[in-house]
Amino acid sequence: MTNDWDAEHTARELLAILPLLSRIVAGAMQHEAGEETTLPQFRALALLAETPQTLSALARRRRVSLQSMGTVAQALVERGWIARSPDPHDRRQHLLALTEAGRAHYKQVQAQTIRTLTPLLATLGSEQLHAVQVALPALHDALTQSEESYGSPAPR
Repeated sequence: MTNDWDAEHTARELLAILPLLSRIVAGAMQHEAGEETTLPQFRALALLAETPQTLSALARRRRVSLQSMGTVAQALVERGWIARSPDPHDRRQHLLALTEAGRAHYKQVQAQTIRTLTPLLATLGSEQLHAVQVALPALHDALTQSEESYGSPAPR
């Protein structure tokens, strides 16, 4: 990697890496959970691990249709990993929250994924690993700012 990368080149490289990372995460999930957890379900569990949310909020954060998120949520309810309860702020909505079984499952899958990624990252030299460690918080901040504006279309 050269020092003259611009934001567009970096974005292209990030897009090239994301499918690889998704396949590794999906493989780790299947190792831990068999075929019972999909990547969209895991992502929903991860968001609900932060805080209970409405179906609308989950769909907005995942940038998927309400119908698509409803299908994911229903599968998680049927497995006993999330529960619905009335939203105290809006009677028309329900809050989705992890159950104890859902939290345990999420933590198991997350731990397996970390166990899978750790040896891969360990193959990096110390300078490369340090560069990744420095870059990740900045990338996280930039992406979090974008996520906060999900009510509007993403910039093109």
